[in-house]
Amino acid sequence: MRILNLLLLFCSFNLFAQQELSKAEIDQFREDVTAKANELETLQANFVQTKKMEMITDETVSHGKLFYQKPDKLKWEYKEPQDYVILLVGNELHINDAGDKSVRNTTSNKLFGKIAKLITGSVNGNLLDDTENFNFSYLKENNYIITSIVPKDSHLKQMFAEIQMKFNRENLVEKVSLIEESGDATVIEFKKMELNKKIPTSVFQP
Repeated sequence: MRILNLLLLFCSFNLFAQQELSKAEIDQFREDVTAKANELETLQANFVQTKKMEMITDETVSHGKLFYQKPDKLKWEYKEPQDYVILLVGNELHINDAGDKSVRNTTSNKLFGKIAKLITGSVNGNLLDDTENFNFSYLKENNYIITSIVPKDSHLKQMFAEIQMKFNRENLVEKVSLIEESGDATVIEFKKMELNKKIPTSVFQP
């Protein structure tokens, strides 16, 4: 009986901790996120990326810096454990793998275009508007809103079965989880976020 009571108590805590948003709450949340995205001119943040694999207990942890400038400049710069840079400038996707550089045009490749939109949308919150490529559901957890995003596109589904975005009370994305069909997950947490602070033009140079 004691075990049953503990299980019931645990379930009640989970139900209390996570609640589905009503349609009115979803509409208000989406409106607030859009307003925040419209205010956002630049964003700088440190990030910690953790790769979790179902069959392996050890986790791979990477550290780096994120730079975003409205409307279409984004730099994802890994510093540890190795140098790796993803740079989006307009329709160009630049990758610098420890000095080995490549560039792709996102307009000539639909998949790369969707990936580019996914990356920038995850940072500025505009991904929530992409109902053409994703299905959405929303949960409230304490002072956070967790958005579950499921790709419709078959190519994106091969990369991610689900994307979870965790928004804080300022309607900024604090955490992004990319979950694969296998159960493997890449979790990215943003720290020390600075909004609308001038970013040198040299940051976005390939």
